[in-house]
Amino acid sequence: MKSRTLPWAVAAGMACLVMAAGAGCAALGQREREGPDYGALPPALRLLTIETDGPSTPGAVEALRGLLESPEPLYRGEAAQTLAVWAAAGDIHLIVPAITSRDPLVRAVAQAAYVEHSPRGFGALLVQDGVIIEVQPAILRALDDLGDAQGVPSLEKVLEPLRERLRRSLDGGPEESVLAADLLANIGDAGARRVLIRLVEYSEGPLLGKAARACVRDDMGLGPTLLPMAFTDGVHARRAVMQSLVLRPDPRLQDVAVRGLADEDPAVRRNAIRALGNLNAAARIEELTAKLLAPGEENVDILRALGAIGIKGAAVLRQYLQRSPRPEQLEVTALLALAPYAGRDDIPWVAKRLKSPSKYVRAASLAVLGRIGNPEAQAAVMACVKDPEPLVRASAAKALGQIGTIYACKELTFLLEDPRPVVVSMAAWGLGKAASLEAVPALIKAARTRPAGQEPGLNVSELYGGPELVAVEALGRIGGAKAVEFLRDECLAAGAWRTRATACQALAAAGDKSDATIQALQKRLGDPVNLVRGQALVSLKALGRTYSPDELKAR
Repeated sequence: MKSRTLPWAVAAGMACLVMAAGAGCAALGQREREGPDYGALPPALRLLTIETDGPSTPGAVEALRGLLESPEPLYRGEAAQTLAVWAAAGDIHLIVPAITSRDPLVRAVAQAAYVEHSPRGFGALLVQDGVIIEVQPAILRALDDLGDAQGVPSLEKVLEPLRERLRRSLDGGPEESVLAADLLANIGDAGARRVLIRLVEYSEGPLLGKAARACVRDDMGLGPTLLPMAFTDGVHARRAVMQSLVLRPDPRLQDVAVRGLADEDPAVRRNAIRALGNLNAAARIEELTAKLLAPGEENVDILRALGAIGIKGAAVLRQYLQRSPRPEQLEVTALLALAPYAGRDDIPWVAKRLKSPSKYVRAASLAVLGRIGNPEAQAAVMACVKDPEPLVRASAAKALGQIGTIYACKELTFLLEDPRPVVVSMAAWGLGKAASLEAVPALIKAARTRPAGQEPGLNVSELYGGPELVAVEALGRIGGAKAVEFLRDECLAAGAWRTRATACQALAAAGDKSDATIQALQKRLGDPVNLVRGQALVSLKALGRTYSPDELKAR
């Protein structure tokens, strides 16, 4: 599963949208005095203006929704893309009109943008009862194979038939041409390359920013040449360049990111930190380390970036934590950033932090010990299973699962009886992680009797929401005849769609290819809930089943 650092966005009101065509400033000056009147602007300028204004501007979201119905595919696609970017940054419900559109172009562009900007790299799906959740892109592709209304074809499939029509817009005004190049860049169009080169050389303001973001799409090879050029041309362009480097890291442009660390604009600085972090082991850490020594609001971002960099960054984090006491937020952030790269030698000093008065520090320290996964940490972790704070007990449960000894699994079985759902969830997760066959009866009991204390979050198996769902997932990871029978015969037929969807996923994880399992999953291809149908097809493919398009659409 993808985990990455995403762009830091700030609401930036602009007095004037500087366009290559001279009419933009006057139009925006009038709009600023009287309030947004997006309908008075030509569609291309309207889209660029709305993108600059942001979702909090009155009328911006409504104007984009209106453009989703435009007869011009260029405007529909760009409106869908902007709604998706906003949804990934804040309110996921903003994307609903785009992902439920009858137009496959709108759905494909919206989902591609959401996946690109989502921290997990997931798409969005509106399921039964008006609930919207994040799902893996494979489920959206499976729904397309099934002919579902929210199925998502590839961008190439929807853009290729429109290539010539979009190319005609490349020869229009600067606003039209940058929007067309933005869409065509997704399929590496040569005409889009030429337009983007020209726009980066001769435009400014939001127009330049749009071109800078587009020039790194589909590995077009323009970034190393154009982004340094754009970075010298105003704050809007510098923000766009850093956003591009966050989403598409390029070691060749590391010097640009380093320059951004000292920028006067906070959005540029914070995205420069993220861009360096996303370079992983290729990143230079000297500048980040020097910046960390001075107090500042960006220290949390620096600590996370150092964690993303890997072993080099972990060495800095280790020194940072052991040198002197840190504020709680910074200590927790540094511990979590260090966790993936911690080792056996870290156990003694990390274990001492389990005595911290802060429950967050104790929980973060347990996360480090769990990632180390060495039985030498077991005694320290076991001392926390009776902590008064549910967060700490849950973290201890997860760490015990990562340690995975027989004794740890016995303790996890007891924790399945904890009164707090979060602790039960983590205990079930831990038993699945440890693949404890002895825990199957206890997990089946938890799946039957421990319903969620609250609705799960954006993801169907959100650990903090549904103990029964985590227990179902754990049974899939453990496998075996008894677990598979329960998943197939009870969970796939459950009344709750979340349970059915999780059971489909768990059966694939169990790897059971028996006729009974295949037939039970095939039956779910006709489930009334789209998520279950999509997950069933993904699981069947994972188990080696193949279907022709006609077979799928006949179901």
